[in-house]
Amino acid sequence: MFQPSVKLEFVRRYCRPDKGWFVHVDIDASEEGKAGSVPTSKDAILRRARMRSDGERARKVLKEIGVTVGGVRREWFGHHNLPVVRGDRDILAFHKRRRILLVAEAEGISGAQPEQKLYKAIGQIVMAASEEVPIGWNRRLFLVVHGKSITEHLSRVIFLEQLGVSAISIEDYMVDRWIFGSPP
Repeated sequence: MFQPSVKLEFVRRYCRPDKGWFVHVDIDASEEGKAGSVPTSKDAILRRARMRSDGERARKVLKEIGVTVGGVRREWFGHHNLPVVRGDRDILAFHKRRRILLVAEAEGISGAQPEQKLYKAIGQIVMAASEEVPIGWNRRLFLVVHGKSITEHLSRVIFLEQLGVSAISIEDYMVDRWIFGSPP
């Protein structure tokens, strides 16, 4: 599962707009196979094609279920009368009635080393933890991964739970593995 699908599955399973969540998802061009160096090996060319197909499908489904994908976040916050959250976050979800702000960083399968991608996501979630929580809101932080190797690496950084971070491995058949912390 590539990164756009990991984001889609987390939203579908834990913060669906039809359950009262206002959700913004960021999908970078590189996550959709639209950036980076030109692939030369047959495997890299096939992976890039699968990434493009996966990114298009995930983007389409996210929009169909009521998620905002990309765009200017500041305008999105204002349009929905939500507090501004600083930083470039993969997933932002607000539940107004329950006053929950969910911030998630996601990583899926890619050509990069899994630990490198995980370290980047850890850095992003630590930066999110360092930001002020909007007054009157309860913030929940999540690291969301897919893949055996990255899940194994994530299970070794349990200190993040002390920062209020929960970690989950999104599995193919909706039997997710909570590594530490709890669901939203």
